Amino acid sequence: MSAMPYRILIADDEPSILNAYSSVLRANGQSKLADAGLDDLEAELFGDKQQQSDQTYELELCQQGQQAISAVKRAAAEGRPFSVAFLDVRMPPGMNGVDTAKEIRTIDPGLNIVFVTGYSDTDPRDMAKIVPPTERLFYVAKPFQPLELQQFASALSNKWRAEQDLVVAHELLKRQYSELEAANVELAAAKHRAEAASRMKTEFLANVSHELRTPLNSIIGFSEMIDHEAHGPIGNERYRSYIRDIHASGQHLLGVVSDILDISKIEVGEFELQEDDFDIGDVIESTVRVVHERAARAGLSLTSDITPALPQLRGDARRVRQILLNLLSNSVKFTSSGGAVSVQAARGDDGGLTVSVSDTGIGIAPEDMDKAMMPFGQVDGRLNRKYEGTGLGLPLAKSLTELHDGRLTIKSAVGKGTTVTLAFPAKRNVAA
Repeated sequence: MSAMPYRILIADDEPSILNAYSSVLRANGQSKLADAGLDDLEAELFGDKQQQSDQTYELELCQQGQQAISAVKRAAAEGRPFSVAFLDVRMPPGMNGVDTAKEIRTIDPGLNIVFVTGYSDTDPRDMAKIVPPTERLFYVAKPFQPLELQQFASALSNKWRAEQDLVVAHELLKRQYSELEAANVELAAAKHRAEAASRMKTEFLANVSHELRTPLNSIIGFSEMIDHEAHGPIGNERYRSYIRDIHASGQHLLGVVSDILDISKIEVGEFELQEDDFDIGDVIESTVRVVHERAARAGLSLTSDITPALPQLRGDARRVRQILLNLLSNSVKFTSSGGAVSVQAARGDDGGLTVSVSDTGIGIAPEDMDKAMMPFGQVDGRLNRKYEGTGLGLPLAKSLTELHDGRLTIKSAVGKGTTVTLAFPAKRNVAA
């Protein structure tokens, strides 16, 4: 499909000159073939060579300046502007070329104007002052050479086209920028709404958790008193079994509520560590003792390997114990009978402390890793899932580790097991 021809305006009071323009420019394609060097130069400057050689023009021929002005007005109204105007400087008896150009410039500021004259007393600098800007004003002396005319018509038309394309691209860019700004405003509003909803959720969970702790503590305390027969014998061993179940369920529910309260405080930035210097080996061994009976009932081996003479850690010993308890509980829960769970503590590459909890359990698939790290996230989200839990263990462990300036990382393979590593920085070390 051929491109639309460029429109060129020509104003000259001599009909023979107009015919010469028409003859040269309408034969432009054939004339160009006579000079391969010029053709290659134009292709390099203005694009595809084939498009240049096939270039055609739609000519508007006028004998007076007022006719040229009317033609420019009409072109602007129709949305079919001219790319170049060739104006004779003297066009008696009417308006001269300079005054014509001055009027045309107010109608179409982007038009390239070429003054054509055979008089040597015409100074281009004077014309440039009357009809700015200079980058859209050119000068050709009569008699002109056909090749010179063709070169002006082609070069200036392609220049005009490039400028028009640039204007269109600029307008498109402005529109896209406005759309992007509007989208950013909406995105910011949506983010604000989401953050507000998240804060409300967190505050609600914190309030509910706080309200649940009081009655739970009563249930746990009174069931413990009954189990110990503080005010007399129970009388029936079956009741004792029930009381122990009530006590165990209360303890479990209190742990869940405490985890929810902790994660809620962390999310709103209200969680504070109670820091002191402590021995990481002692914390590991005490946590292993708590989990040992549960691991034995599940048919698992539970071991610890602590490098001797590790420095003490500056942090919240209770919260580090909570991290390890969550990780060990997960390992025991997700490892089948006959498997193994282990805890290792050693110096990190940066001189800090690293603690790893490894198991030979079911593992986590790569596509489920992000879900497992989200609060309340469950890799198996079904109500009748095999493994119970709130989905707070890993997220809470990660958040508590980060509060200690540390980093929690997970390596896992489905069917082979999982290793969770806590890396505490060297600045948390306490010299012996």
